[in-house]
Amino acid sequence: MFLRKLFYTCSIISLTLSPILTHAETDPDYTNGVLTMPRVTSEGKLYGNVRLQLNFNDNTFSLLGAEPRTRFSSKTNGIDEILIDNIDKHTWVNGSHACKINADAATTATSDASAHCDTLDFAGYQDWRAPTSAEISDMIINANKLNITLNYRNPNCQFMAASDGFVKTENTTEPGKIVDSAVNSGTRCVR
Repeated sequence: MFLRKLFYTCSIISLTLSPILTHAETDPDYTNGVLTMPRVTSEGKLYGNVRLQLNFNDNTFSLLGAEPRTRFSSKTNGIDEILIDNIDKHTWVNGSHACKINADAATTATSDASAHCDTLDFAGYQDWRAPTSAEISDMIINANKLNITLNYRNPNCQFMAASDGFVKTENTTEPGKIVDSAVNSGTRCVR
């Protein structure tokens, strides 16, 4: 009965928060009537250590606390800059000199991106890979919303090659849009 009540209450909470809550950790902790979630994304902002006091009598909750965190943080190692996505737990190359320009032919750009990332030694890491188009699309959209500066070898770069296609950059009218083909695209490796 208790588990059913907890599930029901959490369902009510989820429905109540659904307009603003977009992502929560899958392993929350429930102790002494307090539901603690390590990371929650709400209205495009990241919060850590979110604590909700649950009231089973009237199926309500109250927020006890939350620590605001940033979605992206930047780190440099010498002249190499990386962009850390604190929600998706990805690390992106953000140094302009590491944004390799692919071949003019769109037919080889995705394989060029994969080959480049597989051999990249950047910011002390060697485990880079070419992102999927969905990964780089999400990063570009969210970086654009938060006014995060993405560095490019060509500051006007309009396309990024992924392992499975191409994505329009924030230098276009459709940032993050996945497209089938593009020429003169760049590559932004991820780990």
